Amino acid sequence: MRFLVCLRQVPDSTVRVKPTSDGKGIDGQGVTWSISPYDEYAIEMALERKDADPSTIVAVVTVGPARSRDALRQALAMGCDEASLILADEPVAPLAVARALAKIVAEAKPDLVLCGKQASDDDQGFVGPALAEALGWPHVATITKFVPQAGAAELWREVEGGHEVWKAALPALATVHKSEKEPRYPSLPGIMKAKKKEIPERALSALGVDAAGPTWTVLAMEPPPVRGGGKILKDGDAKQIAQQLATALRDEAKVL
Repeated sequence: MRFLVCLRQVPDSTVRVKPTSDGKGIDGQGVTWSISPYDEYAIEMALERKDADPSTIVAVVTVGPARSRDALRQALAMGCDEASLILADEPVAPLAVARALAKIVAEAKPDLVLCGKQASDDDQGFVGPALAEALGWPHVATITKFVPQAGAAELWREVEGGHEVWKAALPALATVHKSEKEPRYPSLPGIMKAKKKEIPERALSALGVDAAGPTWTVLAMEPPPVRGGGKILKDGDAKQIAQQLATALRDEAKVL
């Protein structure tokens, strides 16, 4: 079985980002970049299948600037077999990203394409469903489990009180909410092997992608307001502290 995982490089969640001087983007100076967390779960889901069946091939692809090679190297170090980069130095509209990825899927001919349900920077969740539409493939969103079947896939989705189980004929596309296991860390041997692997690159313009389509304009970015200090209630017994807490929530926090 062959998987293709579409990933995106985003600012690491542990880094405090700052807007640029014009307030219309993120200042990349000093930012640590990593694979978007839900994309890591998608990679882990594919690698779990590879663990069970070593004949499985897991490839990764991304559309982005040259620094995106680091994210692809990380995926290779986790255990993926192949990686490719569609080079785009300028921001690309999500619909154009989906169209570019559709070209790669047509060439790679995977059985199952996995995408994170949404990127952690813009939270749009657009590319996966748009890619499925561009391919004309069945699509199941926010899955947590994959079970292979003859010519099909059983795809599990978490819902309130349990799971939904969907069956899709292959090839198909799914967006991943979480995998059964937390994403693995790259091993030292994996890191060494990843350094030696070739990562083919192509310019986005070379794919002949139609870049037309809806997009957006960022009007302004600003950091969230500074949080006020906390308040510790410790005078009195449990009943008195509960009364103080209720008063503070009503009169100070204005949430009651």
